[in-house]
Amino acid sequence: MHNLHPVAKSILEARSIEDVEGFINLEYDKRPDPFLLTDMDVAVSRILQAIHSNEKICAWTDYDCDGIPAGALLSDFFEMIHYPLRSYIPERSEGYALNEQGIQKLKDEGVSLIITADAGITSNKEVAFAQSLGIDVIVTDHHLPSETLPPAVAIINPHRADDTYPFKDLCGTGVAFKLVEALLSKGSFDVVAGNEKWLLDLVALATVADMVSLTGENRTLVSYGLLVARKGRRKGMRVLLEKMRVPYRTITEDDFAFSIAPKINASSRMESPLLGLELLTTTSTERANELAKHLVNLNNARKLEGARVSKEVKKRLDGSQLSRVIVMGRSSWNPALLGIAATGIVEMYERPVCLWGKDGSLIKGSCRSDGTVNIVSLMKEAEDLFEDFGGHELSGGFSLKEGAIHQLPEALEKAYASVTSGEKKDEPMQIDGTLTLSEVGKSLYTSLRHLAPFGVENPKPIFQFSNVRVERVLYFGKHKEHTRVTISDDTGRAIDAIVFFSDRSSFKNELALLSKGDRVSVCACVEESSFGNKTELRLRIENIEIKTTVQ
Repeated sequence: MHNLHPVAKSILEARSIEDVEGFINLEYDKRPDPFLLTDMDVAVSRILQAIHSNEKICAWTDYDCDGIPAGALLSDFFEMIHYPLRSYIPERSEGYALNEQGIQKLKDEGVSLIITADAGITSNKEVAFAQSLGIDVIVTDHHLPSETLPPAVAIINPHRADDTYPFKDLCGTGVAFKLVEALLSKGSFDVVAGNEKWLLDLVALATVADMVSLTGENRTLVSYGLLVARKGRRKGMRVLLEKMRVPYRTITEDDFAFSIAPKINASSRMESPLLGLELLTTTSTERANELAKHLVNLNNARKLEGARVSKEVKKRLDGSQLSRVIVMGRSSWNPALLGIAATGIVEMYERPVCLWGKDGSLIKGSCRSDGTVNIVSLMKEAEDLFEDFGGHELSGGFSLKEGAIHQLPEALEKAYASVTSGEKKDEPMQIDGTLTLSEVGKSLYTSLRHLAPFGVENPKPIFQFSNVRVERVLYFGKHKEHTRVTISDDTGRAIDAIVFFSDRSSFKNELALLSKGDRVSVCACVEESSFGNKTELRLRIENIEIKTTVQ
């Protein structure tokens, strides 16, 4: 048993974690058998048959930072067993799921088996089309199925109604990894036992990026995946981290989320998902450097374009009476970049936002909620206007029918009134304890890391630091968009506390008013920064209240 800091022990107790030993000492081999997933045996049998018969196999994956790592994982696996694999990741213009044009292209190339990852669970028509061409399809996915499943040879998805797999929250890459495990257990491949663990860095990246639950099996997969990433064997990942001045030997789940995932996503948003796939699979240091540099540039361009759209929306809205739902678009806007812009507008105007642009002849857009309405419910209420829509409670995407643009603002305004009370469902911030600055030390941080990886359903602990004094306020970043506040207590202990993207924080007004000498109460996480090879403990501010101001 780890000699845990009392603070860490109290957090585990408050979070009702009874098996502390099992929670901290994660045992890789105690994960569920992949054959507990419905259709796994059928899928493995069909793939082994294809390999034995020397068939042409294609892996078809989504273009986000779950689908692209899934494509890299399957590519690496087939490389491991020395069997050729065709990788197909649709461009955003094709849509995220299977499409008939791509399937026809694969047929013309002689493909007879398609394995999907992070895609295909609702592609009933497209799977039927593939079957009509003589192509078998094995669907592996984690998205929610429709009532009728596609007519595939096998469908591996923990969310199937008839599936009894004990852990439901695997991401798409996680499901693909279970398939790889099953194939290795049944096939007679010349692969060293346990070699598949080198693929876990991809599973960890996707699990964090796709924001699935970081409990249960995912906790084990991400923990071991971080250990793999810290070995630095995946050249593209290592080089990308170096360009961000993040030491790969100390990579955390935050580095996956903020340093790597946005660049992988930028590949498909700005150019092609194949760039992200190549970065994750290349064995050439020279090519890894080229790709990492290019993806960093693409991500910077993505952020600039998102900011430009936000600025244009703000200019058009200033001085006008705001509707309850902001709906705006322009043919020149790139739909792939509108999510980031919509998020900024939501934070600025505190109401739901739908932005649209044109992708060829298609009108596509993104919606973001301010927390007062479920975005999917909002779009469903106006579904007659949409060709297609989907998403989650707080975010979604859509494509519009021709001629529906002018009806959209009024339709969504009516839909909003119909499906919501207009009251924001603010969850109170969960405080995990009260600390003094002198208690923030290496032993506390080390103990807290035993509770990691942190994420959905296993949040970073937040502590309250009461009546601390502001020593200095510093703005940093290219556009001074981040804030560093140095705070001290009555013992003289001082520590830096930071906020990234200050204008997006719920306490931006308090930050703007801070002056040296102010007494404040700070809610923050304890973290270690290794930026620029300088390691130091600091706080990440989650909320700040000014108690008394300096006169």
